[in-house]
Amino acid sequence: MDSNLVSNKGTLIEFIDSKSNSTKNETPFVIVPGLSESAEDYIPLIQSLYPRRCIAISLRGRGKSDDPEVGYTLEDHISDIDAVIKHLKINELIIMGYSRGVSYTLGYALSNLNSIKGLVLGDYPAYHSQLPTNWVEQFTALPIWRGKPLPGRMKIHSLYGIQRESKQVSFWDRLGNILCPVLIIRGGKTGSLLSPKDSNQYLERFPNSNLVVLEDSDHNIFEPNIENLLKELKEFFVLVES
Repeated sequence: MDSNLVSNKGTLIEFIDSKSNSTKNETPFVIVPGLSESAEDYIPLIQSLYPRRCIAISLRGRGKSDDPEVGYTLEDHISDIDAVIKHLKINELIIMGYSRGVSYTLGYALSNLNSIKGLVLGDYPAYHSQLPTNWVEQFTALPIWRGKPLPGRMKIHSLYGIQRESKQVSFWDRLGNILCPVLIIRGGKTGSLLSPKDSNQYLERFPNSNLVVLEDSDHNIFEPNIENLLKELKEFFVLVES
């Protein structure tokens, strides 16, 4: 498993590639992390899914990726995903977006319908929100997230760039264009960012979708037991490749 960098029009984007070669011709699994997460956060998940080839991406401003002063629009983030996938010459993939990474993932999927064989959406509705002017102060005041202090996960100018360049974009009306199998995962406890109402809206708008509620999890669907998530992912992979 290696950490690599690819240039997206001069901005270096980090990705971790397990480079495992399954004998079952399994479809590669691409992971788009949440707002402040990096590819490194997904190493335990990648290891647990071995020997399937898994690629986790550190979007701009995260992990070992470059952190430019500007260039944090929705389109910029989608282009980071595109740069990694094109660099690796992956023609078919299963892709997962988690939290705010869902909006980046949906944006990529809607522009690459023929290559997406399966879509996993982790605890987030189908929109990209415009962040309020006081968002950075509120965000950096939050406690540790998945074992790391939030203020140390990203440089402050990257956070301000995300806030300043954010805009409201809804994907709901375009979801019907995605015909591949879709797995929607929601935390069952208080703190989940995907409401029952929006969960049902996903089911209504996706032609081929299934909803899983992890009853013991809040927004952090990886805890308290990652085995629950792994079980659902592995069953979904079987469905996609059957």
